[in-house]
Amino acid sequence: MPSPLSDLRILVPLEHPGEETHLVRLAATLAATRKGLLHLAHIRTPDTRPVPRAPQLLEHAADLAGQLGVSAFPHLSEGENVTQEIQEAVRRWDCNMMVMGWYRSLGRDAVLGAQNRALTKAVDVDTLIFRVGEFSPARRILVPTGGGAHSVVGLQIAHDLSRAWGADLEILRIARDRQCQPDDPLLRKYCEQLRQETLLRLKLLDIDAPLTIVPSQDVISPIVASVRGHDLVVLGASNDWRQDEYLAGSIPDDIASQIPNPVLMVRAHHSQELSLSNVFWENTIRLGMRPADKWDAITQLVDTLVEERQVPLALRQKVLDAALAREHKSSTALGHRTAIPHAPIADLPAIIGALGICPEGVDFGGGQLVNYIFLLLTPQQNYRNYIPVLAQIASLMRISRIRTAFLECQTPAEVKALLQHRETLNL
Repeated sequence: MPSPLSDLRILVPLEHPGEETHLVRLAATLAATRKGLLHLAHIRTPDTRPVPRAPQLLEHAADLAGQLGVSAFPHLSEGENVTQEIQEAVRRWDCNMMVMGWYRSLGRDAVLGAQNRALTKAVDVDTLIFRVGEFSPARRILVPTGGGAHSVVGLQIAHDLSRAWGADLEILRIARDRQCQPDDPLLRKYCEQLRQETLLRLKLLDIDAPLTIVPSQDVISPIVASVRGHDLVVLGASNDWRQDEYLAGSIPDDIASQIPNPVLMVRAHHSQELSLSNVFWENTIRLGMRPADKWDAITQLVDTLVEERQVPLALRQKVLDAALAREHKSSTALGHRTAIPHAPIADLPAIIGALGICPEGVDFGGGQLVNYIFLLLTPQQNYRNYIPVLAQIASLMRISRIRTAFLECQTPAEVKALLQHRETLNL
């Protein structure tokens, strides 16, 4: 869980200080909810066109924040690189949030190529990217949530804004099911499990808002269909990749490119405390797998990550080759009917995982059939980060009643709930 927002110190990079009053107003609204302050920064580089009267415009922006009851400090700096200057600004002023503007067209390629997408991954603070033309306090706020870290911070932000503006807050969660038969009792059970899990999360966040669970074969279309009448949509970012050319197709960006509503994209800072429930989530858990062999099992789990847009389609073969090559070196079976195939991947921003449960077992060459396969993709630049996750899996799977409980799970939500329950017991 991200730490609660308190005493916010928000960095607001202003590309055009005289034209971004909407950004200043949003940041000031957030700061006011948590006794925070703003640092308004305009950065000049050799590649940027000078903004006439930039110091005076920054002062005007600071005055605007002051009218909203928030202290704001204007900063004009020069450097060779915008990203480096922003990173230095975050360190210098000890900022714990960044609010940026999104000024490109609505086309997906333009959204994904925007410079601020790179900044969100280079600066390790909670980051908000705001796409709007004219600012006005929202009256209805929609938050599609999936339960991940980015989504949780998005819920917190949306809740703060709704209280500040007196706006109606609505929560939407998609129960993704590839068959999506309305009369399927397992689907109804899955929807109810997601409802209870989400209600518990909202309770922990002290959020009282109506929740809608929508079963669907895909994630994007029901969200796009639900935005009518809402004047702000808050989206948690996806676990996307660093290279801009591989960002095409991430779910939040697809949604944002298809809707005309003002959008607030939220990306949580990277947490050093990795939990299994943050690595393995409902859409990357597969029950009832019956692979032909371990190579087929690894392939199916890599394809799961591709299908759920955790791995770009363009990199599927590269990722698959890396995972298979690691398995060829030696079996990743670790006993207790569990295997952890894994592979380091260049430029991966965080650990990504898929979990497959095979009731009939599959031979991983460890002396006994494997029922539980935890596929881990880890950042090559921080490959050792997977070791704590590996240790958590090993500790969990040595408990026989946990292994039995996994086999008895009928929906991915039950698996996720089991992981979360063990975490609360500090396993």
